[in-house]
Amino acid sequence: MSTQTPSFLADPGLRLLLFGGKGGVGKTTCATATALQLARDSPGAAFLLVSTDPAHSVMDSLAGSMPPPNLQVTELDAQAGLAAFKAQHGAKLYAIASRGTFLDPYDISRFLDLSLPGLDELMAWLEIAGWVGAQRYQTIVVDTAPTGHTLRLLAMPALLHNWLGALDALLAKHRYMRQLFSGAADHDEIDALLEGLGGSVKQMEALLRDSKHSRFVPVMLAEEMSLSGPVRKFTNVLFGSGRQG
Repeated sequence: MSTQTPSFLADPGLRLLLFGGKGGVGKTTCATATALQLARDSPGAAFLLVSTDPAHSVMDSLAGSMPPPNLQVTELDAQAGLAAFKAQHGAKLYAIASRGTFLDPYDISRFLDLSLPGLDELMAWLEIAGWVGAQRYQTIVVDTAPTGHTLRLLAMPALLHNWLGALDALLAKHRYMRQLFSGAADHDEIDALLEGLGGSVKQMEALLRDSKHSRFVPVMLAEEMSLSGPVRKFTNVLFGSGRQG
C-alpha cells in the first residue's frame, strides 16, 4: 500500500498551520504528530504547537514524553490571557471609555470586568497574532477547537476591525477638543495602542489569506459522509471549493 506525504510537511514556507474539524475526529493527534515531525526534520528552527480548544488534550497526546527542544507546546488559557491583556492595556481602555462616554468610573469598571461571549477565541487570536508578529517560530501549528469555536476564531479579524473602529470613534471628540483648545494633534499612548492592534489585525488577516504561508487542514473521519454534504460545505466556506489542505 503506497503512502503519500502531506504537502504541508514538505513546505518550509508555511508559517501558520491550523488543524480543524468536528470534535473527536483526531485534530489533536494530527496537529501533535505534525509539529513533532516538523521539529525533528528542522532541528535548527523553532516551532510552536498551540491548542485553542478550551478542553485541551495536547499534553495528553504527548503521554508524558518530552518534545524536541526546538518545539514549544502551549495550551492557551483564555482567563490568564485576559488578565494579562487587562494588566497591560486596562488603564488605556479605561481612559478611552472615560473620554468617549458619559459613564461614571464605577460603571466603566463594571463594563471592563465583563466576561464577553467569544472570549476564548479573542484571546487565542490575539496570542497567535502576537507570535506571528514576533516571527520567533518558523511554523505555528494550531490544534483548534471544534467547528463552532474555529469559525469564530477565523472571523476575529472582521470583529476586531469593528471593535477598533468603535474605540477610535469614542476618541474622536477628545481629539477634536484637544486640538481646538491646545493646538496639540500629537498621538498619545492610547492612539499608539489602537494603531498597534490595528496593525496586528491587518498582518494576521493577510497571513490567513496567504495560501503560500498559511494553511487550514480539515480533519475528518474516513467515512463517505465526510466527503459530501455538510462537511464539504464547511470546508468550502473555510478555504474555497478549489483549495485543498
